[in-house]
Amino acid sequence: MAGASLEDVYLLRPLNEQPPTTEDKRHSKELEEFLRASGLYESLDEAYLREEVLGLFYQLVQNWVKGVCRKKNFSVEDARAHVYTFGSYRLGVHGPGADMDTLVVGPRYVLRETDFFGGEKHCLQYLLTQTPDVTDIQPVPDAFVPMIGIKYKGVQIDILYASLAMHTLPETLDLSNHAVLRGCDEPTVRALNGCRVTDTLLRLVPRQDVFRLALRAAKHWASLRGISSNVTGYLGGVNLAIMVAKICQLYPRAEASTVLLKFFILLKAWPWPRAIHLRVPEEHSLGLPVWDPRPGTRDSLALMPVITPAYPAMNSLYNVQRSTLEVMTAEFAGAAEVCTSFLRCRGGQAMDWVRLFAPVPFFSQHTFYIQLEVSADSEADLVLWDGWVSSRIRRLVRNLEDHVRVRPYPKPQRPPQPSPPPALPSKDPDAKPLAALEAPPSSAPDATAAVATAESRPRLMYYIGIDKRVAPAVTAQQLLPNGQLAQLPPHAAGAAAGAPAGKVDLKQPCMIFVNEVTAWPAKRSGMELRVNVLRRAQLPQWLLLEAAQQQQQQVQQQEAPAALPAAQTELQQQQQQGTKRVASAEGSLSALSADTAAATFGGGKPPRAAEGRQPLQQPLAKRPRTDQVLPRALPNRDGSFPPHSRSPSPLLLPPDGQALASSTTATTTTAENGAPVEPQSATTAAAAAADAGQQPQPEQVGSVAEASREQQLQQAACVADERAALQESQLHNTGRDMGDWLGVDHGLCLAAREDAAGASG
Repeated sequence: MAGASLEDVYLLRPLNEQPPTTEDKRHSKELEEFLRASGLYESLDEAYLREEVLGLFYQLVQNWVKGVCRKKNFSVEDARAHVYTFGSYRLGVHGPGADMDTLVVGPRYVLRETDFFGGEKHCLQYLLTQTPDVTDIQPVPDAFVPMIGIKYKGVQIDILYASLAMHTLPETLDLSNHAVLRGCDEPTVRALNGCRVTDTLLRLVPRQDVFRLALRAAKHWASLRGISSNVTGYLGGVNLAIMVAKICQLYPRAEASTVLLKFFILLKAWPWPRAIHLRVPEEHSLGLPVWDPRPGTRDSLALMPVITPAYPAMNSLYNVQRSTLEVMTAEFAGAAEVCTSFLRCRGGQAMDWVRLFAPVPFFSQHTFYIQLEVSADSEADLVLWDGWVSSRIRRLVRNLEDHVRVRPYPKPQRPPQPSPPPALPSKDPDAKPLAALEAPPSSAPDATAAVATAESRPRLMYYIGIDKRVAPAVTAQQLLPNGQLAQLPPHAAGAAAGAPAGKVDLKQPCMIFVNEVTAWPAKRSGMELRVNVLRRAQLPQWLLLEAAQQQQQQVQQQEAPAALPAAQTELQQQQQQGTKRVASAEGSLSALSADTAAATFGGGKPPRAAEGRQPLQQPLAKRPRTDQVLPRALPNRDGSFPPHSRSPSPLLLPPDGQALASSTTATTTTAENGAPVEPQSATTAAAAAADAGQQPQPEQVGSVAEASREQQLQQAACVADERAALQESQLHNTGRDMGDWLGVDHGLCLAAREDAAGASG
């Protein structure tokens, strides 16, 4: 891009540096109260338990490293390892029951393959099995970042390991130094980047308190909408952290509520696959592979790149596929509509955060569902088997998205355990209970007992929503010279909508998935996987009941009237009555037309109240003028006004404690000689009668009260116009920011285009 700086290329300049208003601070406080009421903050007891578990785990790691050192005949005195936390716990946005991401950094002679994983006595995996209070041990050595998942006193911990090229680690180790990456392989670099990215994020955000609150809200929204799982191809914790940090950089002085609203509005318009960067990528002599989107590289195929800010820069959203990108884009668009309506909230009106944080009705919005039933003989085997199957679900999604529209649901569902049938009371006191009765001998297995045994086994169920794609209509591009039709993929962008697709056979993709998963070398006896294709009505009853309850709640929210505050509703009613009185004020003009009635407001068009809209939204130019004049919209950063208000119309505000000088009942009259006479308000007429020593008539007293009432209404309407102008300027600034992004993205200069358009005009 010729003439563009690196900050413009990576979109690093702030878009708005205005300080927050009192309303923004109040909305942020309401957002925090809403999140606390939703149970997203842990208690002090749980926080103390996490610290205690970290201390015990640190001692366990030190004993492990010393044991490996003795086995390999090294000096034990200087043998040590370091334990770091990263992710949501390090960022301070974890909730109750959230896992803790930890990184163990050891010397070069402690290897991941032979000392971290393994069943020998010196391995950390074996030591964890022998440690009291440690359960649910789940090693994943073949993952993109190898790890061991455990539960220590009920606290979920994900353990990563990095072996540095040092024989003895110093007592204090700074992971932000690039020297720690020297001599490390790619899995070790990815493990170290977890801590390096977290620390860099906290350094790059302008205000950490705003960042934490906005990120906590964004994670809660993603979880409710079913798009919170990096393994499935959705948004993970680090992805959301980078996205929220980007909005914090663009609005460095904004409050958390504003950051959250801009998060959805701007991500809806983000031109994917353009990458999100928090800083200019660093280059170093280490020569590690970094993010490279040039054509022909693997990174050029990324659909939704979100780049980590620490060296080496890499794409943190590498699991996104076409189907999951479609789902996330639609969710961003839906949330942006709600946030746009929040920006139009009048002053003093609270934001309805329930509308934004509504759960997705997944089990009632699709026609068909693929059910993956994962079962094992014990809970320990189920943990291992579930970890392997869940990491391979995106392979099934990739095979299905060419045939149907796919939406995987990342949260596994645990069916309720079947309760044993109650024992019927017997009249015979000597009768034995049913459980003690011996079954009669039979050569054939009992089918009922087999089904009961299968249902009692530990199992989890994953669901994938599928819908038929619309078959594209025949276009000129598909018609070949030989008269045949070119076969276009069902997701072609230029395909026109036609009839629904015909019958789709999903047996082959499902069989391929089952064969790949069941070929796992570590698979044990009793680990089973069943794949079923179900209609919506064939889902289990406990799932349908939950979906019905969620749908009922959403219907109640939609049917509930969008009630305005009592003051605003009363003001609208008073203004409508005032409009009627204005139209009937002139007795000689009882049949006043709509256009003439509009003229009494000082405009050339009828008021919007006549069209069934809210009177508070009528154009600002139709308000009576006073001495105090404010611009209609806020100026841009360069001092110019938005395109729709290049010549700013006055925003009318009455002086403090005073009523408007003009009355809405004033009309233009003519003298007998035809010369125009200045309009005289009812207030002026009553004052003139009092100066002349005349007793004011009841009609004059009534007109004075009516004029005073109309002046109060006009004053309140002008204040409402001021608030509307501020909100309108916010929306315009958002649209202008998006235009700047697209202009930079295509190598265009928006200012030059505007000047050229003005010159041609």
